[in-house]
Amino acid sequence: MPNLLSRGLFNLFFGGRRAPLASLPGPTPGLLGNLGDFLGTQPWDVCARYAREYGPVTVAWLGPSPALILNDADVIHEVMETRRLEFEKGNIGEQIRHSTTDDTPFIAEQGDDWSRKHAMDPLAQPWTPAWQAAQVEPLRRALLESVEACFAHPSVDLTPTLRKMTFDAFCVATVGEKLPAAYYDDFMLLAAGADARIQAKLPLRFVSAPKGFEAAKERFYGVFARKIHEARQARSSTAVDLMSWTLREMPRLDDQVHAHLLGGFFFGGVFSSSTTLVGAFHQLNKYPATLERLALESDALAQGPLSLSRLVAEAPWGEAVAYEALRILPAVRVFMRRSPLTPSRLAGVTLPPGTTLMVSNQHLHRDPSHWTSPETFDPERWLHGGAARDPLGSGHFFPFGRGPRACVAGDFAMVYLRTALATLSTRARILVDSTEPFEEGFFFGVVRPQGVTGRIIPRERSTLHPASLEAPLPPAVESA
Repeated sequence: MPNLLSRGLFNLFFGGRRAPLASLPGPTPGLLGNLGDFLGTQPWDVCARYAREYGPVTVAWLGPSPALILNDADVIHEVMETRRLEFEKGNIGEQIRHSTTDDTPFIAEQGDDWSRKHAMDPLAQPWTPAWQAAQVEPLRRALLESVEACFAHPSVDLTPTLRKMTFDAFCVATVGEKLPAAYYDDFMLLAAGADARIQAKLPLRFVSAPKGFEAAKERFYGVFARKIHEARQARSSTAVDLMSWTLREMPRLDDQVHAHLLGGFFFGGVFSSSTTLVGAFHQLNKYPATLERLALESDALAQGPLSLSRLVAEAPWGEAVAYEALRILPAVRVFMRRSPLTPSRLAGVTLPPGTTLMVSNQHLHRDPSHWTSPETFDPERWLHGGAARDPLGSGHFFPFGRGPRACVAGDFAMVYLRTALATLSTRARILVDSTEPFEEGFFFGVVRPQGVTGRIIPRERSTLHPASLEAPLPPAVESA
């Protein structure tokens, strides 16, 4: 807590700003507000602590400016659903636009701008579910090829390994083939440029792009433009990748916009999906029976071609593992919003124009008033109606956000996660060196697991032990 002098100086200079928000609880501000709480601590941990200590709606001060920390499911419903047109996405558009281009609906302004861009997005079309279903077998083949290459390495860092594996699988889903490694390097350089802007402590005009940024951007989006041009010259009625499907269904979509949307798809899903896989295998390693159960289920799936219908009907444990990883270790833990530029009412107070809103899911995903044993990794909670009780995007489970502006690729992410868990678990044993809680960093707006090292070794079918399922499963493993 700030000392008496610091608190007094804040009240002297900014006390008048506190009065309209006096009914909301929160930490006592010092001269720099509550910025000290966020130094050296991840923002999602601060948001969760505020919920525990002060309640579901907290006012904190970022210097002289107020910020509302929202851990209240009903207020979040207002901000992200019923009154979503009032609350913009904050500064994220300016932070990542140079890397993702202005065509992506992710950074569009609320209202007409978002509606227009959303309508052009291949991931938001009536035929999108059919495309997603058609990706399961291509994704499986891509993942098998990638994991085979990992067997030669005695030790791997799971975060970059699974990130590259996810990038390659996304290439197959978007253009029907893996791209040369140089394009992955370009993608990572563009992401690093955006991350520098997201985490900048200075005004963005003082943040320089990494060396080679413009050339990398031209190459990265240029490869999709070339692929689109080639595909137009040799139309295919059977190719199932997103580019080919879009050309058939949306032939008038501008090729440059199309290329930008394909490239933006990687920024929207590679980091979050690979982070979720790292978290899932880290948790599964804490108790081998849960991992073995996944391997047994996956081995049964591997006896024939893999399809979405089979994943849905025959792999309930894989879905449960994916959901539990998304619950306890979501890749995105804070969603930023900004109140209108005119005074507005929310949570019983009048907000100053442009107030920062920090929408947190970390506390709600582990809220003890809602979840049984919330700090434990327990996939069993999603079986027997659990997924119906807490569907994706609901009040206590929104890893992809909530409402119409939730991640448009959320459904595809679930297809990918279920396919990846099934594929990797039947072909490989992914072992981590330590099941102690891993350090969490931050990159491109997404949690980045750090220091999760281990081995990826072949799994022979003879190593599976069906008898292990005849005994009751031991208690769920503890979470990170």
